[in-house]
Amino acid sequence: MKSLFFVLLLFAPLFSISQELDTINEVKTDTTNKKINRYGLWVLPSQAHNIFGIALGPIGSEAICNKYYTKKSHGLNIQLLGQGFFGPFYVFNTSFLYHNDTVSKIVYGDSARIKRVIHNGIMISGLGTFSEDINGISISPFISMNHKVNGISFNLFVNNIHKLNGLGIALFNSTYQTKGLQIGLVNKTNNLKGLQIGLWNVNSKRKLPFINW
Repeated sequence: MKSLFFVLLLFAPLFSISQELDTINEVKTDTTNKKINRYGLWVLPSQAHNIFGIALGPIGSEAICNKYYTKKSHGLNIQLLGQGFFGPFYVFNTSFLYHNDTVSKIVYGDSARIKRVIHNGIMISGLGTFSEDINGISISPFISMNHKVNGISFNLFVNNIHKLNGLGIALFNSTYQTKGLQIGLVNKTNNLKGLQIGLWNVNSKRKLPFINW
């Protein structure tokens, strides 16, 4: 716990600097309509439109939700904590356990809306992430809630994804739509085009142990 506190203190001044720089550039953006781009190594959370390279920090840019534009990371995104510490508030919620059309509209809203954050590349989070879209690989030891994952989502505890196109691995997988493969102790989805492998598998057509399709 002391080491974690030390890491947060270490990142605190860097976070402050990055926010000040982003704020300055945001003012320029309002007058010139130019996007704020960062290259190489940049500290999270950031108000930049795009980060190309390595994005590193205690939490992700998902925490900044008052921006009208979409923030994107391209490359490696590492969140030491992430937003996964909110996970326990959702795990025991009945809407979390099974998706439906009504719940999906409430939780995820209109798919045409401006999305806060999109990750393109590799996403690594200490506790998990609540993000809109991930195109690539998402890795966490706890929980992740995402609007859409195109690629691989690996979380030891929970995957809660609106639309999964690819591979989802966790003890508990819950999606509204899956095109690909779910592997876990329990797998649930409303719409499946692919396979479910686990102790108990549920989709709109049937409930089966071990393998479902």
